[in-house]
Amino acid sequence: MFNKKILLPHQYYYPHMDLIEDKSSIRKEEDFFRSLDISKKRKNASVYIHIPFCDSKCEFCGFDKVKNTSEMEKYKDIVIEEIKFYANKNYIQDLEIDVIHIGGGTPTILPPKIFNEILGAAKKYFNITDNLVVNIEGSATTIYKDEVIEYIKENSISKVSVGVQTFNFRLREKYKSKATLDEVYLTLNKLKNNKIKTGIDIMYGFPDFKIGDISEITFNDINEAVKLDIDAIDFGQLYPYCNNLEKRIKDENLKMPSKDQIVNIIKTVNGIMKDNGYEQKASYGYTKKNSDIMVMESSYYGGIKDVPDCIAIGSGAFGFINGYKYRNNSYNAYIMNRKTKFSQLKKLSNIQLQNLNVVGFPKILYLSKKQLRINGSERYDYKIKKLLEYGMLEESLDGFNITEEGKCFIDNIYYYLLEDEEREKINRQTKILYID
Repeated sequence: MFNKKILLPHQYYYPHMDLIEDKSSIRKEEDFFRSLDISKKRKNASVYIHIPFCDSKCEFCGFDKVKNTSEMEKYKDIVIEEIKFYANKNYIQDLEIDVIHIGGGTPTILPPKIFNEILGAAKKYFNITDNLVVNIEGSATTIYKDEVIEYIKENSISKVSVGVQTFNFRLREKYKSKATLDEVYLTLNKLKNNKIKTGIDIMYGFPDFKIGDISEITFNDINEAVKLDIDAIDFGQLYPYCNNLEKRIKDENLKMPSKDQIVNIIKTVNGIMKDNGYEQKASYGYTKKNSDIMVMESSYYGGIKDVPDCIAIGSGAFGFINGYKYRNNSYNAYIMNRKTKFSQLKKLSNIQLQNLNVVGFPKILYLSKKQLRINGSERYDYKIKKLLEYGMLEESLDGFNITEEGKCFIDNIYYYLLEDEEREKINRQTKILYID
């Protein structure tokens, strides 16, 4: 069905925010904030807090980051003011926050006092549930420190995600990863010894740096993660654009893996995960079976009934509240407290809200028939039929599951489900990786 495998930008979430059409303005923001003065039905939601400070700039990273840590105190104050601003809105007060995710950047680079103040403000001012889950990301250059382990335990952090990417020394050199392998193992052992649930990122699909077979390096990484008894593994494909690697790939004429190589890697890794007691909870998220670790995919991609809102706090963060999608200003504009809070702001149409409840389902691997029926099944019946015919989906009594073959083409299926106008827009304004 798909002659080429595609990889969409990691920061693409339906619908795309047009660079010009959806540029934020004071008037747009006034309308958005006015809509938050009105109470609505209670629903679950998540909070994402972005910490841009980082002590390294890995070659593959394209997120909003800053090395200058001298403005941490100022940034913290702006973040807390932003939390208070939203928390005062009637609409937000009706949201029940069951997940807080602190990402970056490197959140664990924050001094304990600043970290505690930010998380404390979120817990104090938002309406949090009794079963609140708090996840944080961090680097092996910082997590192993005693003061960091201490505030992780004091705050009852549910899961710590460590950006490992690879256990291969030579590949880490190519990525320019700052953390040494000694620091990686020290960090993972310290977390385990302190009974802190741990997740790691493993990345595949990297260019051929002439350091060994790319498939074998990836399989060794996964087997090492399994051997270390990691609680959750995010297995994501490298996006070779909008980062430092893009220029290197072009200048050094580095060869990217083929479609057959990528498909073989995905199928083999899925088998390794299954054989070792992990279950796939999202397109790239694996956890130990029967674990209570949550995956935040639906907050961004949708694909479920009543897609939960995500209150995005901090520079460059993406949010979705009350039918509006937004992206906060990048660091320099954010720290200057400009009149407009967002770089982009988009009010979704009723059709887009319906589509959001469907098109993101490949990312969470399942779509219920009821969900499809109440969100315009006539727009999707033909495409669902074709996906079934080509073995990308399998039908059950209540819904549709992504097959093992379909799991190799998640972004293809996602892209296929989009309306023509949306596909044309992302073709024009983003870089899609096509793999032969």
